[in-house]
Amino acid sequence: MHSTAATTRSAPAGALLAPQDYVTMSVANQVFGIPVLLVRDVLGPQRITRVPLAPPEVAGSLNLRGRIVTAIDMRKRLGLPADGFVARAMAVVVEYEDEPFSLLVDEVREVLSVSAKDREVVPA
Repeated sequence: MHSTAATTRSAPAGALLAPQDYVTMSVANQVFGIPVLLVRDVLGPQRITRVPLAPPEVAGSLNLRGRIVTAIDMRKRLGLPADGFVARAMAVVVEYEDEPFSLLVDEVREVLSVSAKDREVVPA
């Protein structure tokens, strides 16, 4: 995934001042945003197939129109309680290096236009 910091460093000077649209989502009552152009799909709860020996944050994989997509449990990735979360999670599909990934979140909210002065850079 691209972070705001990575996007900010490589963007032209005029683009830094322009409002950007973000798909917002919540994970354990914390709100996060992903640039709308990085989101490929938003899905309701999906059947997740466990992957043996996968890292703990990998919930498994799902089938998206015949394509296998790795599902990342964002609660586990962020160190938050995840009891029974995967079964009811929404899936936000993004691409990284031409591979699709599904971010499992509690809720997909709205698309917000955020001005440069209101954006926070991702901590390093």
